Amino acid sequence: MALITLDFYSKELKMSTLVTVLAPDSVRIGQTPLSHRKCLYFLHGLSDDSTAAMRLSRIELFAREADIVVVLPSVGRSMYCDDVLGQNYFSYVADELPEYLELVMGLSRKREDNYISGISMGGMGAARIALTYPERYTAVGLFSGLLDLKMLLPLLTEEHHREFPFLFVDDNELESTPLNPINLLDAEKHSGLSITVRCGKQDELYMMSVAFYEKAKNLGLDVTGVFGPGDHEWHLWDGYIEDFIKTIK
Repeated sequence: MALITLDFYSKELKMSTLVTVLAPDSVRIGQTPLSHRKCLYFLHGLSDDSTAAMRLSRIELFAREADIVVVLPSVGRSMYCDDVLGQNYFSYVADELPEYLELVMGLSRKREDNYISGISMGGMGAARIALTYPERYTAVGLFSGLLDLKMLLPLLTEEHHREFPFLFVDDNELESTPLNPINLLDAEKHSGLSITVRCGKQDELYMMSVAFYEKAKNLGLDVTGVFGPGDHEWHLWDGYIEDFIKTIK
């Protein structure tokens, strides 16, 4: 695979930022341009950046076997939210980045060619983006994700509130705010989106994933939930990534 790092100025972030792209190299690309290939946007977790999946999982090997493109953006500790110190990380990943990569690399914007997934904080970002714009993605993979902010409350400290004031709302808004992924689930709007939810049963975020999966199932959506032994760690996520990429056809 070719490993491409782009350092470019983002209008949404108001600064230069890095994005990593995995694409077939000259030996494997054949006669199929990037515009005709499936693309996976993979979103990192709270303590990571765009290199984490490259260093801690076998995502390059899986992408090579599936013959797909993988896009790995960096968003710091933004929770994939807009208006973080004046920077719009949600809009950057959801809108600006795909538009830019179509222009500079020819990546397809067709729904049938695009997939999105993420771990932990990235699961929250992937859920919010896919559920906000289901017409843009065939499937979304949510791995150990922050999928129900109501269940996050018992885990929060004063430090969390100081660091992420943009994320927290009054208790009475938690049932309606679009910042909370579980609130976005809609039987009609998401009827054509394939959703995969996975989490280890020893993970502090396990019940969030279960609640999200059960709501999606009760709405009659195309959702798969897989919950087995495991904690919040890369050995587990490596297998999740492999299984999800295998579904990309």
